[in-house]
Amino acid sequence: MQIGVILREAREEQGLTLDHIQDITKIQKRYLVAIEHDDFHALPGRFYARAFIKEYAQAVGLDADVILENFDEETIEQEEEETVPYTRFDRNKQSSS
Repeated sequence: MQIGVILREAREEQGLTLDHIQDITKIQKRYLVAIEHDDFHALPGRFYARAFIKEYAQAVGLDADVILENFDEETIEQEEEETVPYTRFDRNKQSSS
């Protein structure tokens, strides 16, 4: 069974809505929907995918470690690190009068 189906069924069994899960986990609803549809590419990278799945599982009373055993994070593309160009400049000390 897929992770999204397991999490959705556990949520529905407890009578929780995605809004409730969002309030509990502080994960945006769009990411919760993506998890339930096993659309892990919609999540912001591998680290967040694992963290979001873990939080969701705990919120619905499931063992996160067991859920994550079925998670193939290698299928998620690493988010590319954005490089920020820094420039070096000299600050002149201004004399105070």
